[in-house]
Amino acid sequence: MPSDVRQTPQPTASHLDTDFVSYKNKAGVKFEVFTLTGAAEAFRKSGGDIQKVLADQHVYLSVKKKKRHSTANLAREFQTDNMLEIAEIIVLKGKIKSKVYKPSPITERIMDFIFFLEAVYALRVLLEKDMFPTFLTMCLGIAALIGMTMSSTRSVGRFFSRLLLSKSPFNDPLSSPNALRQFESQVWQLIVHTSMAAIAYRAYKLGDAFLEHPARYMKGWEPISDNEIRLEIEQVYIVQLAVWFVTLISHRFIDVRSGDYHVMYTHHISTIALVLVSYAVGRYATFGLVVFMLHDVSDIPLDIMKMLNLLRIENRAGFYGAEIGYVTLMPIWIYCRLYLFPVWIIFYGVWGSMYMERAPDGEQYWCSALKGKAGEELKLAGREEFLESVFQEDCVCCGEIYCFMMLFTLLVLHIWWTFLLLRVGYRAILIGEDTHEVSNDIYFAENTTEGKEELKKKND
Repeated sequence: MPSDVRQTPQPTASHLDTDFVSYKNKAGVKFEVFTLTGAAEAFRKSGGDIQKVLADQHVYLSVKKKKRHSTANLAREFQTDNMLEIAEIIVLKGKIKSKVYKPSPITERIMDFIFFLEAVYALRVLLEKDMFPTFLTMCLGIAALIGMTMSSTRSVGRFFSRLLLSKSPFNDPLSSPNALRQFESQVWQLIVHTSMAAIAYRAYKLGDAFLEHPARYMKGWEPISDNEIRLEIEQVYIVQLAVWFVTLISHRFIDVRSGDYHVMYTHHISTIALVLVSYAVGRYATFGLVVFMLHDVSDIPLDIMKMLNLLRIENRAGFYGAEIGYVTLMPIWIYCRLYLFPVWIIFYGVWGSMYMERAPDGEQYWCSALKGKAGEELKLAGREEFLESVFQEDCVCCGEIYCFMMLFTLLVLHIWWTFLLLRVGYRAILIGEDTHEVSNDIYFAENTTEGKEELKKKND
């Protein structure tokens, strides 16, 4: 094995399809070797030729402090200058970290059951509204589009990677099957988020400016419109519902699993629940419309950044493409997900409709209106029973409270993802760690028995 030591890890794209073993000394310096999938664990049990375990011919160094290292440093640490012996020590003593995430079976079954209940409820709602054939057609069409998009992306991506990014430091980034699958998925998501953001924005502009006038979320349905949904909003809902069902099925059964598998599963379930309830009730559809728009708009720069990262278009050689993508993403993400979403949808929208009399712009909220003029109009129209039902559901229990809970669940996920994004920026941009090493630490470090035990000890 050549005596090749690098200060920061420069794994090739094939490492996305391998395990890696990380050994940390008392000074906090990590030494890593990449191994064939499952080979390190088998070597610990039965021994063998260490050279057949390794996925490449290098020992990588991961150091947070700015230091220079040499083969002599490595020899002093392991008491030998034989790189095969050093690799064997790392494999035997280090933490084996699998690149394939293995979700908790119990948690997954609970989520599967919740999704099954959502599917049953969706069937009932769509049949009641005579929209099931349209929904089913949309699901089949979206699945076909996904297949065609990913197939064409596979060909174009491989050609682009081999032709323009074959040399160092890019090293043909899409040569890995997993990297290529992730790139295909990311291209599809970019297309979905861009198109759905445009559709939702069009419907938003045709209606009231709900973000500027939060009292109009519910007042758009007064005084006696019952559960009629404007055509353009209903179209957005059917397409979004189809996209989320197809996306969740793909996430559960097809996509490459990463460390945020359960978080994304929770996000998809919460979003579908929110979409279904707001669509079924009708009066809450405007909330869903704005939620769609904010999510899709903020996902567009995230998709672009992930694609740049998969292609290794980063650092000076890549004209700092991924870094520019990150700097562009963060203000958009924080503005949409941590400002507009909690302040102008959850607080001034849902909470205000239930418990406040007037919005910041002076307009009267829905529940306050039902106690006054809107309620009188419903009584004069002979809709007292409807008034009582709507007031109980929207202002007492439990429609808007349920809506609030689902939106708050999404907010918690927004905060968690923002933390992960800030952590990536801090370590990759401010400290100068390798982008892919940061990704490994965040998504894969806890996916081992040793890693889980270590995290448990730290928490205790």
